[in-house]
Amino acid sequence: MGGYLNHDKKIQSSELFEEVEFNREDQLQVYAKLKEKRDRRSVIGKKKKVLLPAVIVLMMVGAAIYMPTNSVLALVKLPFFESIFQFLGDGGLKGAATKDKQNIQQQQSENGISMEIQEAVYDGMRLSISYSIKSEEPIKNFSSYDINLHFPDVGRLIGGRTSSNQFTQVSEHEVIGYSMFTYAVSDMPDEFKADFLYKGTINNRQEQNFKFIFKIPIKKTPEIKKVAFTKKASYEGEELTLKQITLSPISTAIKLQHKEPYQNKLEDDWLTIRLLDQEDRVIKEVSNSSSGGWGGTQIKQDNRWYSLREATLLFEPLDKEVEELKIQLFKNKSNEDLVIQERLVELPEAKNQLLNLGERGTMKITDIKQEDNSAVIKYEYKSSFAFYQNFSPLVLKSAEGNWHHGVEMKREYLGNNTYIVEELFLDLPKDKLFVRYLQEKAPEVIEELEIKVSADEMR
Repeated sequence: MGGYLNHDKKIQSSELFEEVEFNREDQLQVYAKLKEKRDRRSVIGKKKKVLLPAVIVLMMVGAAIYMPTNSVLALVKLPFFESIFQFLGDGGLKGAATKDKQNIQQQQSENGISMEIQEAVYDGMRLSISYSIKSEEPIKNFSSYDINLHFPDVGRLIGGRTSSNQFTQVSEHEVIGYSMFTYAVSDMPDEFKADFLYKGTINNRQEQNFKFIFKIPIKKTPEIKKVAFTKKASYEGEELTLKQITLSPISTAIKLQHKEPYQNKLEDDWLTIRLLDQEDRVIKEVSNSSSGGWGGTQIKQDNRWYSLREATLLFEPLDKEVEELKIQLFKNKSNEDLVIQERLVELPEAKNQLLNLGERGTMKITDIKQEDNSAVIKYEYKSSFAFYQNFSPLVLKSAEGNWHHGVEMKREYLGNNTYIVEELFLDLPKDKLFVRYLQEKAPEVIEELEIKVSADEMR
């Protein structure tokens, strides 16, 4: 430890905490302390600034002594405090937080509530903006009810757009989060200025609503590669065509077209695409994909009518180890998938039980680490349809009937359709909790329509 406190060297936080890990309570406490120091930096003398790194060191050492040291609870390292994306973001945003983000740092205040937007990441397919919201009054039942992005100097964009908002409350007076906008537009501009609108409330009372509009410059990351394809797979009149793969530091976009003989029915089958690597490991989807679903129409070819649907679907960046992509088409039969059996088992009793998920596989909880109002649960998940539609098989249910979904902190693929997963559950009640799991039918996979793409073809 003495080497880190050498006054002849400049102390780097990334070096200082390279081997130190913290649980959920640690990170929120330290985050609040660092934010408090930053807010007061205009009145802090130079001597106090020199002592600050040592103070943080002692605080972290104290946390390491008095807090749990189990590796399952060691969730994040200090760089979280430099980027909200590293804590809340998906795999692409976590990676972009270190090199592809834009620092914005704009702040506005209104009626005791302030909002600071901190950073943005944009690759031409999706745009994410991180923020912090503080309130002089305690924040209770925080809610965002309107998020929008407008490009005043950009012409009309033709194509779909979806938006989503991820946030967590880190103290009684502060919420951090990010808003994400995804686009199914062929030519998004490289640079533009955007009006970012954020409306919300800190306690669902009309007099404590807030509204902020920021004008921010946006710049696309230059590392984008588009590869055109005409790969097709056909089976019994159906045809799946891969048209393009777009690779960026934060996203993988797959543009597809599906054609099948027209059938005059009230409901079309719900189409879903899944990506696997050469070892059948599932590549995670990005929530709220850029197309918002499959857009469809009817066409006539060779005196026969067909239903034609297209989609551009977003996934996390591909690892360097990916040698081959397998694109699989699934169909959900709406009437059949309604047959679902719900099962409940008390959380302590669920450990080491093999929970049957029906046609969707099995789940076995191998470790449970609980604190006052949170838990980290580790489980083994074996399924040929793992994470179908990005859903985790694990949900907790309280005695009052409320559902609690976890945040995936770690996923390891063991091969043979088997995964080890760790999920963090926050804001849990102190009373009885149940594991809620479903026994349900598997979706229909059309194996004959699978398309394979090698790494060489994507270069």
